[in-house]
Amino acid sequence: MISLRQLLGWILLLALLSATTLLALRPDPRDDLRAADRLFLGGRYYDALRAYQVIDPRALPEAALRLGMLRTIRSERSPAERALRLAMQGGLRPADYQLALIYLGQVLADDGRAALATKTWALTDDCRNPDACAYRGPARTLLAELRLRQGDYAAAEAAYRAALGLAPPAPWASLDTYRLALLRAARDPGAAMVIIGQVTTAQAPGADPLLAPLLPADISWRGELIAAISAPPDGQPFRLGQLYLGLGLYGLAEDQFDMVRPGSPDARAAAVFAAYARWRGGDRAGGRDQLMRIVRAQPDDPQARAILALAYLSEQQADAARDQIDALARLNPDDPEIHLAWASWYLTRREYPQASTEYRLAMAQAPAARRGHYALLGAQFHLVTTYDMCAGGMPLAEAAVRAMPADSAAWTALAAHQYYCGQPGDALSSAQHAADSGGGAESVYYLGVALAALGQPGRARSALIRAADLAPASVWRERAETALAAIPIHTDGEP
Repeated sequence: MISLRQLLGWILLLALLSATTLLALRPDPRDDLRAADRLFLGGRYYDALRAYQVIDPRALPEAALRLGMLRTIRSERSPAERALRLAMQGGLRPADYQLALIYLGQVLADDGRAALATKTWALTDDCRNPDACAYRGPARTLLAELRLRQGDYAAAEAAYRAALGLAPPAPWASLDTYRLALLRAARDPGAAMVIIGQVTTAQAPGADPLLAPLLPADISWRGELIAAISAPPDGQPFRLGQLYLGLGLYGLAEDQFDMVRPGSPDARAAAVFAAYARWRGGDRAGGRDQLMRIVRAQPDDPQARAILALAYLSEQQADAARDQIDALARLNPDDPEIHLAWASWYLTRREYPQASTEYRLAMAQAPAARRGHYALLGAQFHLVTTYDMCAGGMPLAEAAVRAMPADSAAWTALAAHQYYCGQPGDALSSAQHAADSGGGAESVYYLGVALAALGQPGRARSALIRAADLAPASVWRERAETALAAIPIHTDGEP
C-alpha cells in the first residue's frame, strides 16, 4: 500500500518536474540577443535591426545598446543617442557600459558635438575590470581621429600615442601606428618608415568584434604613404603633399607643397596645389588671392586657371569663372577638359541642355583611351540631374561600357539608365555585370529594383537587403529600404 508520505512526495516531484518543464519552454531573451548578435557580426545589419527590435529593452538593456550601435552605423544620430542612453540607464554590465560610451562618443562626434564626445570617451578611463578597461585604447583612437578631422595634428598625434600606450587590440594598434607614421612623415619621412615597421598583423586577445564597424574602411592611403616616403628625398614633399591633399589634411598638404624646391620640376604645380590646399582648408580669400597672383605671373598656366575657375564657381561668381574658362579655351582649344569646365559652369546655372552638349563634346574630343571616362561623367550628370536620361544619358552610358567593359561604375550607370527608361531586363543584366565587377551598394540596389520590376519579389528583397547592408550609412541604404517597403513579404508562387 502507498503511504501518504510517498503520495505527497510524488506530487511534489511532479510539481517540480512541471515547473522545470515550463521554465525550459519559456523563451529566453538572451537566446534572441545571441541570434541577433550573429546577424550583426555577419554584417547583416538590416536583419539584425529587426531582430533587436523585438527584444524588450526593459528586460534586457543590451538590446537597447545594440540598437544604438546599429543606429550609429546607419548614421541615424538622434535615434542612436536615445537608444544608447536608454541602455546606459537600464543597468548594463561594466564592459557593455564601456561599449555604450564608445558608440555614444562616436554619435556625438558625428553630430558635431566634439567637446561632449571628448568628455564621453574620457569616461572609459573609469573602469573596474580588465574586460571593461580594454575599451580605453579604442576610445583614444576615436578621439585622435576626431582631432585629425579637425586639423589639430599635434593633439591627434598625442592621442594616437596614448592609444598605443594602452596596448589596444591589433586592428586598432595598426590604425594608430599608420596614423602616427602619416603625421610624422610631415617632419621626418625616415622616422615614419621606422614607425611603419612596428606594425603588427597578429590578432591580439580581447579584440571586440562589436567595435569593428567603427574602424575606417578605407586603408588604401597606407600604400600611398609608403610610396611617398620611399621616393627620392627631392620628390618626397610633393608626393606627401598630394597624399595629404587627397586625405583632406589641408594644413599638412600646404606645408609640404611649400617645401618643394623652387627649381624642381614640380615647383609650378606645387605652388598651385598649395594655394588650392589653403582654399580647401577654409581660407577661401587667401587661397583665391594666391591663385590670382599665380595667374597674373604665369597667364599661360592652365592648372592655376582651372582651379581658380573652380573657386569662382563654388562662390557663385559666374562671370569671373567664365573669364578663366575662356582663357583656358584660348590656351588649349583641343583639350576635352575645357568642355568639362563649361559643363560645370552651365550646371551651376542649371542650364542642363548646354551642360549635356559639353559632356558630349568632351567625349568626342577625347583620345580613344579616355573616351569612356568622359562618357561616364556625362552619363552620371544625366543621372544626378535626371535631365533627358533616356535620349541623352543612355547613349553616354552605353559608350562608357563599350570603352570600359570591366568598369563597375560604367555598368552601374548603364543599369540605372536602363531601369529608369523602362528596360528592367537589360537593367538586371547590367547591374549583375556591375556587381560581378566589384560594384558596391549602388549596383546591388539597381539589381534589386530591376528584379522587383520583373516580378521576382523574393530575389529583389534579398538584393535590396544586401545593398542596405553594404553601405548602411549611405543614401543607397535609404533607397533600398524605401524599395523594400513596397515589396510584399510573402512570395509564394514566385517563379
